[in-house]
Amino acid sequence: MKMPKYEIVYFCEVFFLSLIIAFVVDSFIIRYAQKSGLLLDRDSSIKPQKMHYGDIPRAGGIGIFLALCFIIFFGLKYFNLLLFIPICLVFLSGVLEDIKNSLSPKQRLLLQVLASISAIYFFDCVITDIGLSLPYYIGVIFSVFCIVGIINAINIIDGFNGLAGGFSILALLSITFVSYIVGDIKIFYICIGLIGGILGFLLLNFPKGRIFLGDGGAYLVGFILAFLLILLTQNKDNGVSPWYGICIMIYPIFEVLFSIYRKKIIRSMSAMEPDSIHFHMLIYKRITRSNYKTSILIWILNIPFIFLPILFFDNTFMLIAISIVFIFIYLFIYFRIIKFAGIKLL
Repeated sequence: MKMPKYEIVYFCEVFFLSLIIAFVVDSFIIRYAQKSGLLLDRDSSIKPQKMHYGDIPRAGGIGIFLALCFIIFFGLKYFNLLLFIPICLVFLSGVLEDIKNSLSPKQRLLLQVLASISAIYFFDCVITDIGLSLPYYIGVIFSVFCIVGIINAINIIDGFNGLAGGFSILALLSITFVSYIVGDIKIFYICIGLIGGILGFLLLNFPKGRIFLGDGGAYLVGFILAFLLILLTQNKDNGVSPWYGICIMIYPIFEVLFSIYRKKIIRSMSAMEPDSIHFHMLIYKRITRSNYKTSILIWILNIPFIFLPILFFDNTFMLIAISIVFIFIYLFIYFRIIKFAGIKLL
């Protein structure tokens, strides 16, 4: 895909304006939260997954959300305003929890399902090819399951400064390259803008954690990643294997699946109950002992499994092989740490 100079300038404008919007909005939130005492993740809160000290604003997703609103308005030739419906629903499912702690898990899940259904209805964001063809209505149900799964997977890995945001930028860069190769300008546009928005947030979040992504931001980024990957891999004109999306998202996907297995099967506890032995938490406790170094180490671990798929985006066999290699490495590191630390899973 060749771009004229005016389009290159246009995409650069979108990137930098998104970055500035997210940075300015989140900078304001930091000042407002510290003065008003609102929107804060309190130091006194007791959570198994808590890895910070001090009262920190947890509404960094607001800056990314407003940057995404700008991207949609600025790019109406690529996406219409109906995209606001799913992104508002999914963002509300998290930001209301960030602001008021007022939503139950079932209420959040309902909003996420509604967001997924609206994306399917308005944009035909349906998985009908997973290497095998699925009947359309089975594909709709499966798509809702996958979108909601990715939404929550990004939230689960949001445990350290820059971890979820940095991983999402890496995934979006991979999608950007593939969408450029296959000539899917709509997906390319959203990726460029969203990378700018997340980077604007990361400048404040990493390495010192002046503001957190929050549930709203994590859910929003997870939704957009799922949305873009379904559109990219299910468009037969693109020729992108459905396993490309699984491969670049294998870390958060497997983190969720392994967490469910660990909690339900091994530890006989609720899959929704938080614990402190996620992969990133073990890396922190037994290897880095540093918040931001944990994120860097996990970014480095994921880079080959996010960027190698660019070379094999149409090769299902290679994408499956890359995914399996990641799973083996994940499990090897996880159980080595567990054994060395003497941690009991039961």
